[in-house]
Amino acid sequence: MPADPHTRLGAALREVADTLPVVPPEPGALLARAEARPARWRPVLSAVAVLSVLLGAVAGPGLLAQTAQPKDAAPVLPRTFAGLSLLTATVSDAPPGRAVAVYVQGSNGPRVLHTLQTIVVGADGRTYRRLDEAERRGGKVELGTWQDAPALLSPDGTAVAVGSLGDAGDVAVVDLATGDTRHFAAPTTGVIHPRAWSPDGTRLVYEAGADSALLDLRSGASATLPVRAAEAAFAPDGRRVAVQEQLETRSELRIVDVAGGAPVTVGSIPFGARIAGPNAWSPDGRWIALVDNAGVGKIPCTLTFVAVSGDSAVPPGLERSTEISLLGWRATDELLLSESSSTVGRTVSAVPLPGNPRPLSRFAGSSTTYDLQLAAGQLPDLRSADAGSAQRGPWPLWLRLLTATTVLLAAAAVAWLLLRRRRSAGRAARPDPPAAPAS
Repeated sequence: MPADPHTRLGAALREVADTLPVVPPEPGALLARAEARPARWRPVLSAVAVLSVLLGAVAGPGLLAQTAQPKDAAPVLPRTFAGLSLLTATVSDAPPGRAVAVYVQGSNGPRVLHTLQTIVVGADGRTYRRLDEAERRGGKVELGTWQDAPALLSPDGTAVAVGSLGDAGDVAVVDLATGDTRHFAAPTTGVIHPRAWSPDGTRLVYEAGADSALLDLRSGASATLPVRAAEAAFAPDGRRVAVQEQLETRSELRIVDVAGGAPVTVGSIPFGARIAGPNAWSPDGRWIALVDNAGVGKIPCTLTFVAVSGDSAVPPGLERSTEISLLGWRATDELLLSESSSTVGRTVSAVPLPGNPRPLSRFAGSSTTYDLQLAAGQLPDLRSADAGSAQRGPWPLWLRLLTATTVLLAAAAVAWLLLRRRRSAGRAARPDPPAAPAS
């Protein structure tokens, strides 16, 4: 035996090691485990990638901000307006920019459900937003359901005036480029109803309680009109306003000079008829259109014209079997008309004077649509076209967070299950070690 203690200790350790039962692994199993180990996370990463793609395809339009519409592009009237959606973003959260149309869609219901919406459609024809200022200034109607406040689109499509269904002391004007809202004090407190914009967008006629007022947006001041305007329409030069004054037994058509002075009476308005909206005055200033839908479903609905000067020839009137409304004028001899029926829904047509209507647009879905308005100043350049799929903007923040959290949890669950299955398969494929030899 070696005398050196270090040598003797090394020999003893080798002897102990040689006596331990060591079972070498099978070469095939060792190679299989070496090949499988680098790919252990491959199915997990694949599952996460697939879920990410699905998230982008399904929820991407609602999670991400969408590109803004071109500022100088020609306005587009979509051949088919999109149907009602509860995922449409609001104007204040995602301003649509210049608009081509505003309308009310849906049915009255609880405010929180948004089953009734005032919709703003961008000038690109495919950007849709909810006018949340109209929701805030709305009120309860029959059976406790909620109705939006009345709104009126400016001629250039850059702003919307919003009234109020409850007592209010101001009229709101929403900037569609920024989503900001300005409030202008009214001369009296009450229900607010915007009636007509001036062609240059600097003045607004609105009802406030029992009075009517003229707002100058440049100064922010409102002046009470000498007559109450149940309906109103500005002249093309913006210096006069045609108003419908509702008397006890009749209605009178009067002309009010915005600079002041006594109103001028044009004549009586037939029973059941009214000024045909804020764009009733013809572009050449000669006529004012009157609409009569009082007998819809029983007698024809009509659109007739009244000469402002009293001696001008007027075009022949129009008769329809369905409810009609004047949207504006593309030229002195062509107007845009909206019709609504229970079978066809709401449509938009170009109507030459005289001539036959030419269909331009319709509304998809079965939801009721009313109070359709077009930006009157854009009508001469307006083109009807397929606008593509509706761009409704980002979803509400709470829904975006919920969707992202759900997808991440689902990805984590799938990854855990796949990893667990791989480990179980690996243990099942591993051979059992042989029994130690008996001593």
